[in-house]
Amino acid sequence: MRRVALDIAEYEMLTAAGNAAVQRGAFVEGSDLLHQAVALWRGPALVNVEAGELLGARIVHLDESLLCTLEHRIYADLQRGAHHTLVPELTELTARHPLHENFHRHLMLALYRCGRRAESLAVMRRLRARLVEELGLEPSPFLVQMEQDILRGEPSLDTPRLRSADRATVVRQQERRTMGSVVHSLTPALRAIG
Repeated sequence: MRRVALDIAEYEMLTAAGNAAVQRGAFVEGSDLLHQAVALWRGPALVNVEAGELLGARIVHLDESLLCTLEHRIYADLQRGAHHTLVPELTELTARHPLHENFHRHLMLALYRCGRRAESLAVMRRLRARLVEELGLEPSPFLVQMEQDILRGEPSLDTPRLRSADRATVVRQQERRTMGSVVHSLTPALRAIG
């Protein structure tokens, strides 16, 4: 139970720091912190613990917290221009959470930014049909507005420009990945020489 408590504390600390970074517009930093927070999860919360009423409420809280953290991380990733990498994850999340409007909204935006406008609009059609069929509700106004913006090709949906600090972070990350690839590709040759 001690390790679980440590993981929860670390998750909550990373989530708070990531959300604060996103709120101040540091999307690369926020995304990185929220990725770390989500990476601490290895399945459902406290799955091997017999839960009473209080612990059951805490489990529900943690599950909801994870969904919120995923939403914020995806938002930060969209703001940093990572829409291409988000489409598979968002497709899975919308399948697992078929009535979660924010995941659908993020998927619509990611598809639109990838040049897949028709698929983006199809996401809305499927969600609308499901909401009407299962709940007798129309999509929320912010989703209807997103659909209208996509139909009009609203420029505000295009990938935003990163702040200079975020651009510098992205460049450093790319340089590290490139250097790592070079070292990895040279390793066999260096072993052969040594």
